[in-house]
Order: sequence, then C-alpha cells, then structure tokens
Amino acid sequence: MIGVIGCGNMASAIVRGMYQKDKELSFKTYTPSFTRAEKLAKEINAQAVKELSELNDVDHLIIACKPQQFSELSSKLSAELDTTNKHIISIMAAISCDKIAADLRTRNITRVMPNTPSKFGAGISLIFHDKDVKEEDRELTAKIFNYCSETFAINDEKKFDHITTISGSGPAYVFYFTHLFAEKLMKWGLPNEEAVKMSVELMRGSAELMRQHDGHNLSELIDQVTSKGGVTIEAMNSFKEQNLREVFSQAIDSACRKTKRLKQELN
Repeated sequence: MIGVIGCGNMASAIVRGMYQKDKELSFKTYTPSFTRAEKLAKEINAQAVKELSELNDVDHLIIACKPQQFSELSSKLSAELDTTNKHIISIMAAISCDKIAADLRTRNITRVMPNTPSKFGAGISLIFHDKDVKEEDRELTAKIFNYCSETFAINDEKKFDHITTISGSGPAYVFYFTHLFAEKLMKWGLPNEEAVKMSVELMRGSAELMRQHDGHNLSELIDQVTSKGGVTIEAMNSFKEQNLREVFSQAIDSACRKTKRLKQELN
C-alpha cells in the first residue's frame, strides 16, 4: 500500500502513470482540503482519506507537498502517524534526508526528483536513497518510477541536488529555446500557431534523433548537420563568439546557488 500526501499536478501525474502500468498497486491519497485527494483517488481506484492517521497502514509514503509546507506537515505526521516503520519517498526539492530524518524519526528515506515530461511517461527521475533504505524498498522505488520515467540512481545527496537544477528544471530551458525559435519564425511572417508547431516538432524530432543515436557523443550529431562553409556553421560560430556555453554554464550555476540557499533556509 502506498500513501500519497499532496496531490498536485506532478504527484498526480506520477501516480496515474504508476497505476496505468500496474493495476495491482494500491494507494491512499491525502490533501488537507480533501478535494484533490478525492479527485485522484477516483481516477486510480484508490481511497481518499481525510485524516493523516488513516495512513497508518501504508508501507510507503510519498510526500509531495511544497517544501515550505514540510515543517508544518511533519509536526502533524509525528503526532498522528508512526513513521518509524514506513519507507518515506520525498519528491520535495531542497528538503534533505537529514531534515526528514530529524522530523520523522526514520532514515528509511528515498528522495526522488521527477520532471514534468513524466506526465507522459517520457521524463526522468533522479533517485537517492538514505543509508537505511532496505533493498526491497530500493527495488520498488525504481520499479514504480520507471513506470512514468527513466530513472537514474545518484549515490551522493549533494550531487543529487546539483543535478536537479538540470533534470528537474531542464524542461523549462528546453521550452525557452523552443520559444526563441518560434519567435524568430513569427518575425519572418509565419502565423503564431504554425511557428510554435514547427518549433515543437523540431525539438521533438531532434530529441528522438539523439535518443536513437548509436554513440554517446552528441558532438557527432552536431558535425553531421554542420558542414564547412555551409549555413549552419555560421550560427554555430556566432554561438561560440558570443560565448553561449559560458552564459549557459553561469545560468545553471545560478540555479545551483538558489538550491543551496533554499536548503539552508528550509533545513
């Protein structure tokens, strides 16, 4: 039995994906307002509960509230639930295992960072296990998150937090570059809808080509499109002259610093 606390867009999408792939999974859902918990429960043949104490019989507890809400939630959980014998699966950003362990009196904790394409079974999820997570719980975590994403095990929590600035936030960066393509096409006279569709299909096709590429060197794909004296190399040279690589690196570093500040504030 899996309990789900917080049934927002991301958590709901993940749980729907799990249920669609394995109808044998059973869930209990909880939100303070009950509304979203009930809505999700109806979609996955689950039981929505109004009290945290009703989650005492679950084996795994997915915590999907906002990080800023965790301190208040953990106080209620400690009062109403015996968390010491449960496997805690946190999909909260910036809340460390040490913080969760201190509040919930267990080190049987797994942190997972999914991203928005998981709604369609096309995303990625980072997984970090704390020291006391049992092997069967590790296996179950990988199994259920593989239902909605490609999973990557990370063995260091600091590295986990760094990588989430790309894995978790990365879709926004891809959307941004796609938006830039569409803007340029619209300036050249294409209608808005056509420009957006063309840009999205460009990204979709390019992503599939990268996925199907036999090697692991993406530079090979760049070289295949970029011929000497051709059109593409002009843009590539301009990217290099404008130091786009450094701009991108600085942007990611800025996101990492924000993650570090959030961890300091919330932990």
